[in-house]
Amino acid sequence: MQKIIAQANFVHGSPRKYRLVADAVRKLSLTSALGQLANMSKRAAGPVLKVVQQAVGNAKNNFKLSPGDLTIGGIIVNEGPRMKRQDVHAHGARFGSGVRHKKMAHIKVELLAKDGDTHGTKS
Repeated sequence: MQKIIAQANFVHGSPRKYRLVADAVRKLSLTSALGQLANMSKRAAGPVLKVVQQAVGNAKNNFKLSPGDLTIGGIIVNEGPRMKRQDVHAHGARFGSGVRHKKMAHIKVELLAKDGDTHGTKS
């Protein structure tokens, strides 16, 4: 099996929300996962869809594979760094401000090529 990898680092948004989207399409075939991501009503579906499309593009251009020969091997969402921002709000005379954490995520998609369908790739 040949692995095709695409990833997006430092994507703004909570990794927990991206994992919900990734869990929804992890077990699906590639064509149904692309359709599901395109029609999903969650904001986190957009960046995940872009990474899956990038992986398909990598398979076409770099390995000369057709999308019909590909399956989703895995979608991994890891936590990225957090940006700290000052948050001023009223909490009485003693507590006047706090820290807000802007979360980021790293999204990684692995596609697998079916055995025997490596059109001209070197082994």
